Amino acid sequence: MTKEMKATFDLNSFLPYTLNNIATQMSEQFSELYQSQFDLTVPQWRIIANLAQYGQLSAKSLCDLAHMDKSTVSRAVKRLLERDIISAQSDPLDKRATLLSLTRDGSDMVEKISPVALDWQAEMLKDIDEHEYENFISTLNKVYNSLNKNV
Repeated sequence: MTKEMKATFDLNSFLPYTLNNIATQMSEQFSELYQSQFDLTVPQWRIIANLAQYGQLSAKSLCDLAHMDKSTVSRAVKRLLERDIISAQSDPLDKRATLLSLTRDGSDMVEKISPVALDWQAEMLKDIDEHEYENFISTLNKVYNSLNKNV
């Protein structure tokens, strides 16, 4: 970053502000799809997506991975359990903890949402070529890794 870039504060080029605005807008637009088609809230979708990606997890792990607070995860988990989209079982290593996983219905739902999600993403990124996208993801990963070095 050059000295000229540091000298002037412009909210529109301030990375946390810009990334937050993009993430919020994308989340809101994508949520319209899974809310209308699958009756899922944003926290419910994040839980399902993380369970699909990582397999069986505790609620605490879901809080950490999805960057959601405990009460939000708890409410979403309760509703997903009621709908039989996820299941819960005692953690054999920690009897106080519960491990959550997708049920068959939950896995089927992910299989239905995944192509919709990928199509939606492709439409959002249609003006970005493959090389630009790879560089963008690489840059975001560098920022993420830099942030995690300081934790």
